Amino acid sequence: MRYLPMRRSKLVGTEGPGSLVISPEGETAVVGALDLWFKDSFGNKAKNIEEFAVHEPRLKAILKVDKFYTPPEFRKGSTNSMEVVPNSNLVMPLMRFPKWHYCSSCRSLRELELDQTSVYLDCPKCNQKRYYKQVPFIVICEHGHLSDFPWRKWVHGNEETKCEGNLVIQMSGGTTLDSWRIVCEKCKKSRDLQRVTSFDKDNNTSYLGDQLNKDKAGKYTCEGERPWCDDKKEECSAAPVAILRNSISVYMSKKISALAIPGDYSENIDLIVSKIQSPAKHLVRTNLSLLDSLENKIKFIRENLRFELKEEVTDQEIQDALMYIQSGDEYEFTEEELEKPGLLIKEKEFEKLTSAVNSRELKVEPEWEFDKDEDVKSNYYKPYLQRLSRVLKLKETTALYGFDRKDYKNTNTIEYSNYYPSLYKDFESAHEKWLPVNEVYGEGIFLQLNLEKVMEWESSPEVQKYFTSYLKRTGHVEHRDDSILKPRNIMLHTLSHFLIDELANVCGYNRASIRERLYLDEAQTGVLIYISAGDSEGTLGGLVRLGLEGKFFHILDKAKNNAEWCSSDPVCTELGKTQGQGVNGLNGAACYNCSHIPETSCEFWNLYLDRSLLIDSKIGYFK
Repeated sequence: MRYLPMRRSKLVGTEGPGSLVISPEGETAVVGALDLWFKDSFGNKAKNIEEFAVHEPRLKAILKVDKFYTPPEFRKGSTNSMEVVPNSNLVMPLMRFPKWHYCSSCRSLRELELDQTSVYLDCPKCNQKRYYKQVPFIVICEHGHLSDFPWRKWVHGNEETKCEGNLVIQMSGGTTLDSWRIVCEKCKKSRDLQRVTSFDKDNNTSYLGDQLNKDKAGKYTCEGERPWCDDKKEECSAAPVAILRNSISVYMSKKISALAIPGDYSENIDLIVSKIQSPAKHLVRTNLSLLDSLENKIKFIRENLRFELKEEVTDQEIQDALMYIQSGDEYEFTEEELEKPGLLIKEKEFEKLTSAVNSRELKVEPEWEFDKDEDVKSNYYKPYLQRLSRVLKLKETTALYGFDRKDYKNTNTIEYSNYYPSLYKDFESAHEKWLPVNEVYGEGIFLQLNLEKVMEWESSPEVQKYFTSYLKRTGHVEHRDDSILKPRNIMLHTLSHFLIDELANVCGYNRASIRERLYLDEAQTGVLIYISAGDSEGTLGGLVRLGLEGKFFHILDKAKNNAEWCSSDPVCTELGKTQGQGVNGLNGAACYNCSHIPETSCEFWNLYLDRSLLIDSKIGYFK
């Protein structure tokens, strides 16, 4: 495959290993496995990838891997032999996929190689050089395999066919799949693509698997291809599903993120820790590990960080920082704690967000807190809230640990490590088990609801009756996320979406740049709405200034009023109360016209939303 420009942040997300990326010309390629990363175009391994190492002890202890690395940036090598550019000419591995193409003139099908660079080839039928287009269909399965559509097997209705005749696509100009017909010029057999993308969720079968073999001798199963690794196949018995190559179901990344939390130390110690663990200080860390005595390590840090440390930093603070780094890397959570890793990560974050913090990587300023003695008659919303804080600075580390195809699975019931082999060509032989991460700085607004008021609302007979009906309606869903299945959590999630919509109208950032981070444990009920798209110095304050008491409650009022009406009403509200909306009916009164935001901004892929729990006259929290 030829070179394509790629963003490093997307390599830890929608364009991770095993995903399809598209070029400006419309060609697609699959991103290579992790054990093919950190190599140049000639296959030479980078000499010192420690430069890209990231230290995040909490994530490391939960994911149980050896290292985290950021995707490498491309650095052009110097033409001057005396100048050495470290880790130069590193490229991401890309393989051409799908391999099947058709001639732009005669529409003859042809299978190319994974490493094919040019698509201007000699066409045997046209007898001249032609441009070859990639076919729009590929095949996926629930086990993560990615295969070419079986064109030859499909047209002959037999997966054991031996016919090697030239295949030609005949297009009748329609917009449906039956307007595509594949013809074998040798045996004259032909077949259209009608219903080829259909699959039965309830029985976990597909039209392609059931109907490919016309003689009904047996079902056609997934061929187990992993083109992001090599041409080898592995056994798979899953039902193959034909799908458009640009469909969102082809690659659904599995990520977990954590905010950088300062230790229970002074600001000076946190400053030393952040400097030593910075990706730019890999040489400092390397040389530090070669020193034996603590005295030499302290002296070494003073010499190498003399321009970055404050003058009043003491030897004891440097010693405490070194001990913190050592203990952090070796920290392990118990099996009981790891049963709910998402809650485990957010427990410490919630503790910091509900207090005043002023460290290098996290700055939290409490703005307002509910006081029973305060006169709140002039503000309708204050009794419903517990706390409002402005997060002036934060750092988020996001790790990619796997991906799903076809259906997004709930990770609460699946071990993270079960996904790791899908990212590697040969996971068992990998010298070092590592995952790609991305670090970003940002700002945000933290909002916590009044727990006493929430419990009173949630226990009311009307809310309980409504939510019992919701649970009964969605009880059949296989990969349902039980961590959010409470009225308070769905209500808070919906409120978060409307706040993001309204904040985007005012703060200057678009909706795709604003994200939510929900805190849903028993005693939490809070949400952090934040920007994480800035550089190493953070963002420009456009969002955090709206967290001032004088501005935020006005925005909250507009968000609540927006939730009261949808352009699809009364259909949206009525469907939400009766049969549900969205994937598997997991949404109530929530649709694209009212509650949905970009899926990269939402923790639950625009699921588990319901305006009724927010503003309904009988069951709404803000009724």
